[in-house]
Amino acid sequence: MKKNKFGNLWILAAVSGVLLAIPYVFPHCGIVALVAFLPLFAASHTALQQKTKHFWICYYSSFLIWNIIATWWIWYATAAGAVAAIILNSLQMAVIFRIFRALGKRRQGFLPYLALAFMWCAWEYCYQGWQVSWPWLNLGNSFAQSIKHIQWYEITGSTGGSLWVLLINGLLFNALKNIAERKPSRYYALGAILLIAVPSIASHIRYASLGKQMALQPGRLTKEVVVLQPNIDPYTDKFSGMTQRQQDEILLSLAENEVTDSTFLTVAPETFFNPSLTAGQILENSPSNPTLDSIRNFAAEKGTNFIFGAVTYRFYHTLEKPTVTARPNGDSWYDVFNTAISAGRNSSLDFYHKSKLVIMAETVPYINGKSVFSSLGLDLGGGFGNFGKQESRSVFDLGDGVKAGTAVCYESVFGNFFREYILAGANLMTIITNDGWWRNTSGHIQHLHYASLRAIETRRYIARSANTGISAIINLRGDIISPTPWWEKCAIRGQVFISYAQTPFVKYGDLVGYLSCWLSLIFLLGYAIRAW
Repeated sequence: MKKNKFGNLWILAAVSGVLLAIPYVFPHCGIVALVAFLPLFAASHTALQQKTKHFWICYYSSFLIWNIIATWWIWYATAAGAVAAIILNSLQMAVIFRIFRALGKRRQGFLPYLALAFMWCAWEYCYQGWQVSWPWLNLGNSFAQSIKHIQWYEITGSTGGSLWVLLINGLLFNALKNIAERKPSRYYALGAILLIAVPSIASHIRYASLGKQMALQPGRLTKEVVVLQPNIDPYTDKFSGMTQRQQDEILLSLAENEVTDSTFLTVAPETFFNPSLTAGQILENSPSNPTLDSIRNFAAEKGTNFIFGAVTYRFYHTLEKPTVTARPNGDSWYDVFNTAISAGRNSSLDFYHKSKLVIMAETVPYINGKSVFSSLGLDLGGGFGNFGKQESRSVFDLGDGVKAGTAVCYESVFGNFFREYILAGANLMTIITNDGWWRNTSGHIQHLHYASLRAIETRRYIARSANTGISAIINLRGDIISPTPWWEKCAIRGQVFISYAQTPFVKYGDLVGYLSCWLSLIFLLGYAIRAW
């Protein structure tokens, strides 16, 4: 009988795991997240009443199922990295849920659910700043493919969506529980209805009004951009099978066919240039290289700005180690960077170094040099090694008053980080990435739609170039315009608006996450005092 009851609890928890994963795998299913915790809450409530032992197996399994279904595709890049990411991310979620259960033992009603919401949002907020971070499954990301419901992210950021999900789940569960126990439930039910309806209706109105604003402002400053998708297989061709010259020919032939006299900006993917394929490295101290020279010549000839990705080197002529990531070179040092390069139409050259580095593929966390972490090799970007980075965001001045920020691959997942480009002056955003590592799975689709969240939060157009797809132009409502097919050599051309206003999220940052940290401390302190 006890095994039977435990089995039922596990089934409820597993259902929650599946529901939590659905919005990440299927389009337009963000609304499912608003009820996804209900089975898990029911299982937890029953387990507390029955004093079920080892219930942690159930809720840990729930988060494990969610992580596996939504991010199993990491396996294509690295089996060890996939196992580490899934197990450790699920474990952190389970720890937060364990604290929630401890609060629920001492306090009935909605308060433990409110504490859970704040603790979860505080964790998401802090998690994005840790050296070891994997915020891919932040709850607010559930609505990346349901953007008409979350236009208010321009105020709260995606952490506001996480709070929304947890509060609604908590209210609905308490309403249903009270109905089952024949207790008053109207306040919980009314609160849930209002919390679902008001933000959703306001969001749809905002979405429509932005559409009218874009249509009614034909004189607004616009620029033509071309986005290139060379479609070079990262496993067989990108880093070994093809020469850099062959890759240059593919990229420039695409650009030649699509770039016009009106093209202001041309965007190519992350790590397009790889020094392992050619004798000539790109040295930032004295930049000259066949690939770099050909792109600069193309930009000057066509009168277009050109942004592309490369692995670059910077040498330091000093005896003391100048940076944490510097590598020895005789009596000097050098750094290797995953870099975005801007080759201006006026022959200018500028560099931005990727700063949110992929754990164990581009950086070794907390430890200099080799460690046990390096064996996991989590390949989510386009380069390998312990790369250098820059501490603050910088933008490319493209002329005509246009300043473009360039987020390199993984950086587009971090909302609070992404807003720093806008604070640095970006009125147009680009994303360069290499999503071919994950094959034709939901991984590259999720990554694409996370760019929609960044567009809403910052109200900036985004030109996104992905080596193997999906490349696109994303407008300030988060709509994906002219997406390219997956795994197809192609280019797209379109118009982007240049925007200057700053959203509340850009101005003030992730206030929901910041306040959640303090409120969580208050809840935990109150619990500790009460327990003592």
